[in-house]
Amino acid sequence: MSAKTPRARRRRTVAGLAAALVLLGGAGLLAWWNTDILGQDRFCGDALNSSEVSSVLGGPGRLAQSDLYEESDPYYSFSCKVQRTSKFLGGDQPLLEAELSFDKADFGLGSSRLWKNASASSYFVGGATGAVSQTQAWVLLPTGCAKEVRPASQHADVPVLKMNLTRGRSSPAALARAAVSTAQHVAEGLGCADTTALKMPSRLQGPVDDTAPADACGMKGFRLPEAALFKGKAEPGTARVTGHGSLTRVCEVMLQGPGGPRITLTVSNDPAMTKGVRRDETATQGSGRTVTACSPGDLYVAVSFNDAYRDVLLDQGKDAYETARAALFNSYRHAVGKEYGCPTGEE
Repeated sequence: MSAKTPRARRRRTVAGLAAALVLLGGAGLLAWWNTDILGQDRFCGDALNSSEVSSVLGGPGRLAQSDLYEESDPYYSFSCKVQRTSKFLGGDQPLLEAELSFDKADFGLGSSRLWKNASASSYFVGGATGAVSQTQAWVLLPTGCAKEVRPASQHADVPVLKMNLTRGRSSPAALARAAVSTAQHVAEGLGCADTTALKMPSRLQGPVDDTAPADACGMKGFRLPEAALFKGKAEPGTARVTGHGSLTRVCEVMLQGPGGPRITLTVSNDPAMTKGVRRDETATQGSGRTVTACSPGDLYVAVSFNDAYRDVLLDQGKDAYETARAALFNSYRHAVGKEYGCPTGEE
């Protein structure tokens, strides 16, 4: 046997080991760049753990906190961003944004540019006051906290934790857990003495279709008044309602007409909601949103329109606009008053 054979065998062994190490190193880099192995355990100032963030930001890529702002002097502020990053996937990856904001308590129940289709959201049952979709969530925080007041705040505004998911979608349950966890953290930063209301919801009450011509929006005896309907422009259509499970219920009536006219009707006996809206002196029957004192407790009632329906009303003239608006609000308020045990009387 040649004396070179053992030497050659050793060289081949060393070369094989080196190749294996390269492969292992490459696999390690792949795992590092594209998974959460040995990644952060907590995000957003300890507001969220990695499993909560992973549940919202599904898919490949490494979790990275791209921004955190949390200050308590002279007043408390909070905002945070977490994103999936990857060395191998092109384009922008899903991004989760959370922030403490101050707004009217019912900001998410009507129809606004950023918070649309309130009837398509799922509302919390048996815990915190809030709502969630596949891309957005909001949670009302306790009022009267030590660091709630700030220079630009208004008396009508209440603290709210808002969460948005861009370039992706999540299960509402996962997004709700992340939003409530963050709300609990922010409430501590605000110096809230009573955070017992910020419990995880026991379940979510999602929307259901309601196509019955009678008992519209699942409300016994309620129908759209004739004064609110206009032939060829706003005729009866279908409705979507969030059901009876949650303390806050939203119904969106999709009328038949040019531009897709819609009417949103909301009722809530959630104390966090009614207490928050009572801080707003502009919340009156004339504004389409009000809180009524009832023997079982306060009841919030609101009626709002999208631009297409508002245009229909304006086209009919000022008198027709006011008549339709008042008829809608009064008929809905009477129906919910009877159902919730606080009759409003006839007008």
